[in-house]
Amino acid sequence: MELSAKQLQELKIVETDLLRQFIRVCEQLNVNYYLLGGTLLGAVRHQGFIPWDDDIDVGMLREDYEKLMREGQALLPEGLFLQTHVTDPGYPHNFGKLRNSNTTFVEYSMKDCPMNHGIYIDIFPLDYYPEENTRWFWFKNMLLRLRITYAFSSDILRPVTRLLRVFTLPLLPSLRGAIAKREKLFRSVKTGSRIANHCGAWGAKEIVPAHWYGEGTDVTFEGLTVRAPKEYAAWLTQVYGDYMQLPPEEKRIPHHFVAAFDPEKPYHQHD
Repeated sequence: MELSAKQLQELKIVETDLLRQFIRVCEQLNVNYYLLGGTLLGAVRHQGFIPWDDDIDVGMLREDYEKLMREGQALLPEGLFLQTHVTDPGYPHNFGKLRNSNTTFVEYSMKDCPMNHGIYIDIFPLDYYPEENTRWFWFKNMLLRLRITYAFSSDILRPVTRLLRVFTLPLLPSLRGAIAKREKLFRSVKTGSRIANHCGAWGAKEIVPAHWYGEGTDVTFEGLTVRAPKEYAAWLTQVYGDYMQLPPEEKRIPHHFVAAFDPEKPYHQHD
């Protein structure tokens, strides 16, 4: 299902409120964060959402991310939920989300997962990237990721990807085991000159010099003062190229396929 212009605006209102709550909790816990992906691009180019975008992405260095996930839930109002594979066993990702449990946003690829399906923002852990044995690290990550994504999306992925999964499934039969092994892999690199968003959409493009993140810098997003990587221009150039140039008209579309959407009704009450 494709969201209407009205629904897209309703979605953005809920997501912006989630971001506001996220920032408040980060300030209370004294942890840092950075806008990432299309959200960072939107802040720099539009001072808010890219008009056709449908989500919010933030990232946190691993230590700050784990502190948020450990202590943040107690600081959130009722109805908001920090979702990880630990807090929600039906959730099959190695990154977190902040969900509004009083809403419905069921992605088509996740519709069969028994988990919280409220409207969300993505929270990505940022980890150091190894200086040595990078091919072996990449290979292990690829196998684990393939096994994990076998839990969803199987009917919309390319045939080659489905074939690869046939071979990885016997090697890693436990979904939760694969998630745990992948997280252990990410956490195994404690220092380095580069930082990676292993769960991001842009793959190797999101492996960047650590100093690009630094202490961060302030930008504006939908009227909020938010944190961006210190060298956000370099980050955006590596990921998007000429990031101030608008894409062709035909590419200005949301990128999530939605099975059910309701900004006013809880997902567990939805048909």
